Amino acid sequence: MKNYSLKLGAIALAMGMVVSCTKESDTNSLTPDAQSAVIADNQTIQDESEDAYDLIDDITFLPFGGRNLREAGGPDGPKPGGGHFPILGMGWDKPWKGKFDNCAEVTKTVADNKITIVFDYTAVAGGVCKDKEVGGKLTITMPVKPDSGFTGTLTRTVTYENLKRDTLVLNGTHTITTTLASGKATADEKMANVSITNTNTSKVITYTSTKKRVVDNKGTASKEDDEFQTTGSTTAKASDGTQFTSTITKALVVKHSCNNAKGFPVSGTIEIKPFSGDTKTVDYGDGTCDLKYTVTVNGVTEEKERTKPAKRKKG
Repeated sequence: MKNYSLKLGAIALAMGMVVSCTKESDTNSLTPDAQSAVIADNQTIQDESEDAYDLIDDITFLPFGGRNLREAGGPDGPKPGGGHFPILGMGWDKPWKGKFDNCAEVTKTVADNKITIVFDYTAVAGGVCKDKEVGGKLTITMPVKPDSGFTGTLTRTVTYENLKRDTLVLNGTHTITTTLASGKATADEKMANVSITNTNTSKVITYTSTKKRVVDNKGTASKEDDEFQTTGSTTAKASDGTQFTSTITKALVVKHSCNNAKGFPVSGTIEIKPFSGDTKTVDYGDGTCDLKYTVTVNGVTEEKERTKPAKRKKG
């Protein structure tokens, strides 16, 4: 997963309508191009979902897994000694931008024990930030942070409104409900009515997904050695109109320590079932930090490799 660029431009995370239809009787009607589109678009959904989670985690700095809260700092950068998190309603009262990016207009309001943070790109001059096209808004709502020893459940609700980076535009909602217990964090996620629009081709992917994510921070304060294990399923419409479901049949493992493949799974399997077409199994391998995977259809396995890993766009 790489970090969240939203991959709109490859932004990661980050990311329509709920898909429903009747399965057709012809199970082999997809052309090779359609088969390829389903696999590629499912990978885009996987990428965007991972990037979205990573981005929101970075912005909100929740105490995952008992880790000390990460250094956030104020509008002008980290404060020596740390410990102040204005984005969570503590410390300075100026809008916080931190390490997410310095192009958006950022506002924060606190009411009824809830915090709302809005990253607004609509006023960016020329619609360009650091040589990348930007636009739209990202809105996060969450409870005021409890103390660092908190055990229980925290919910963050995220809305993407025409959020643009480079050629991709994201719309939809994302709910992350994180349970902290015994030094471990488990996140139940739902991305609802999400659309990813490619402005170069005008093609659109739409999907709804539910996932469970177990976070292992390896007992350190650094995020760089974090590992995620993710399970769940997605219902989607590919960019060519093909409708499909994908189910994680063996937990996907993402290692932040894989610098060449951040956010890209190093192991795990996904089963992709078009409503009309052959079932495809994507296998990400044995845990090696690479960008290789295999796709199996009708007993025939093809090896593939992601040629360009996603990179974080800081603005």
